[in-house]
Amino acid sequence: MKTAKTKIECALSRSVCGGWDRTFLESLLEQIAKDRLLSVKQKQTLGKVLARNNEEAQKTHENWTEVYEKEYKKSARIVAAYHMHQPYYKPMSTDILADKVPERGKFLRMFDNKYSKKVLAQHAMAPKYEMGDYIRPRANFSSYKNVEFPSDMVWVRQNEVVQNFSKRGGFVIAIEDEIRSAAKGAKRYKLLPIGETISIIVEERFLKKGKT
Repeated sequence: MKTAKTKIECALSRSVCGGWDRTFLESLLEQIAKDRLLSVKQKQTLGKVLARNNEEAQKTHENWTEVYEKEYKKSARIVAAYHMHQPYYKPMSTDILADKVPERGKFLRMFDNKYSKKVLAQHAMAPKYEMGDYIRPRANFSSYKNVEFPSDMVWVRQNEVVQNFSKRGGFVIAIEDEIRSAAKGAKRYKLLPIGETISIIVEERFLKKGKT
């Protein structure tokens, strides 16, 4: 029967073993080398870590790049664009948008969470408005919270553009691919307010079709 030391060394020899799992196993090896017994909790955790880094897990890990490229990459970029603006998955999202293959376990946790699913659903929905449509802000539109500017500019100029859109509306000049909110109506539109040369970006839920 393999000893705990041998099992740990086998797991550490596999490339699937990384991150916290590798750090944990290495710390146990140091403890065993000092003839210190493992606690009950350590033994329980060890069993779970070894299961995550066994031969079957290694085979899955070796095939992950191919699986990711074929099945996940396109959707992963959509989800990553959303998580770039959230704190928890931002580092992995940065890697995904740089065309790096993410670590399988953590990626699947991100990909399968409820916010990612909502983002993918919003991305898949057909846009409510089309290029050239005349658009007005809804009553729930906030002049400052619901507007993005494609480039930086002084607040006074931003205020002029937003107030102009609030009063006169504008026209759809582009439908943005990126989703930044998990809310219903999160599709984003680039709009050109009437009388302006500076565009703004607003989510669908804050817009309505204007009467010409």
